[in-house]
Amino acid sequence: MNKTSSIFCPGQSRPLSRRDWLRKSFLGLGAIAAADVMARGGAGTALTKLHHRPAAKRILYIFLEGGLSQLDSYDHKPALAKFAGQALPDSIRPPQFTFAKQGTVIPSPFAWKHWGESGTYASDLFPEVNSRFIDELCFLHSLHHSSNDHVTAKRVLHTGVPIEIRPTLGSWLVYGLGAMNENLPAYIDITPTDPNRPTGFLPGKFGGAAIARPDKKSPKLAWENLAPAFTKQERHLQFLRDFESADRGDPQLDEMELAFRMQTEAPELLDLESETPATKKLYGIGEDHTDEFGRALLLARRFAEAGVRYITINHATPRYGNLWDQHSELEAGHRGNANAVDRPIAGLLHDLKMRGLLDDTLVICGSEFGRTPTFEFFDGVTGRHRNGRDHNPHGFTTWFAGAGVKPGHHHGATDDFGYYAVKDKVDIHDFHATLLHLMGIHHEALTYFHGGRDFRLTDVYGQVVRGILS
Repeated sequence: MNKTSSIFCPGQSRPLSRRDWLRKSFLGLGAIAAADVMARGGAGTALTKLHHRPAAKRILYIFLEGGLSQLDSYDHKPALAKFAGQALPDSIRPPQFTFAKQGTVIPSPFAWKHWGESGTYASDLFPEVNSRFIDELCFLHSLHHSSNDHVTAKRVLHTGVPIEIRPTLGSWLVYGLGAMNENLPAYIDITPTDPNRPTGFLPGKFGGAAIARPDKKSPKLAWENLAPAFTKQERHLQFLRDFESADRGDPQLDEMELAFRMQTEAPELLDLESETPATKKLYGIGEDHTDEFGRALLLARRFAEAGVRYITINHATPRYGNLWDQHSELEAGHRGNANAVDRPIAGLLHDLKMRGLLDDTLVICGSEFGRTPTFEFFDGVTGRHRNGRDHNPHGFTTWFAGAGVKPGHHHGATDDFGYYAVKDKVDIHDFHATLLHLMGIHHEALTYFHGGRDFRLTDVYGQVVRGILS
């Protein structure tokens, strides 16, 4: 049978093409393959060899959606207390655009002290991470971009551009490097608020496979469309293999088989009951405030250990995201959010370290932007304010741990009020160039031809931030 063969199906007035028949007959598994399947070794990858020896084999990105305040966590500014209740000095001019009228300076409501042998000055917002791992964290205090709203800021952080739909960092890595495990996606997105994040101009197979939040009936995280029984699918696959035997093979059938293999391995990884009680306690599983995020991070460790290359773990509300968006009730909101993630993050770092995975795993933790040093007014007539902070993409903090970065190191700085990055500034293209470098890729070499020209994650910009490299 050749490539132009047709098949008559009941109810069809005209024969289906072979490809249409394959697409419609496989119980939707092809759709799963398009979204969840990773790039197979060597097929469709952009790089024939790495530019240099990679420091990291994989990346785990802990994303605190909404805007963790750098001024209340890891970027201490004594001027906030000194100028509390006063307007910002003329030397610090607020940007032209803010979401609300800016009020007077608001000091941090959290207690600050020196932590660890490095003496890092940090708040008590993350006591477990700070007391156990502060000396192993590498801080980037001067990250910045110009997108003030959540949607464009998150897009900038993950794709490098604010408006146009482009591939994410994870998609670029899968496109460039392929997969380490043939039976699993190379890119997994755990509890995303947008589970159908597009891959831009890259083929869909380079996208992230979403792990959904638990529903009300079950505390377990779930892989959407992943069925526990595959008898019918296996019969269909065998039929397609027989059908294909007279042919030379077809990439679509290869993807279907790969998706099937993925579904036979993933359920075991999703089942956390095989973990010891001590491990579950380490991540805070079983306690109300830490259970969900603890499960998410433990699942991330399991997938990392199984060979997944890029994993994002999102801490956000299920539908709307922006959990860390404290325009009001700053102390209560940030404290509650931190209580939900502090122990799980410390547990993840401990677990990775004990298993020897931290040596070749890069862990990142941060938000799409930081917060302003001033109160946010919500009533321009009365001048009443909320006890919270507005969005601030002009200077904020992200930390790293693990492969390829200097432990206990602080790079860059913001001004005296924490509004703008002023020293060793790092823009998003520098950020992405550095992450690609840690994975063994020269950012200028990873390109994809689209619309008449070569595109890359860093566009025509980007410098590796060598000051943080170990």
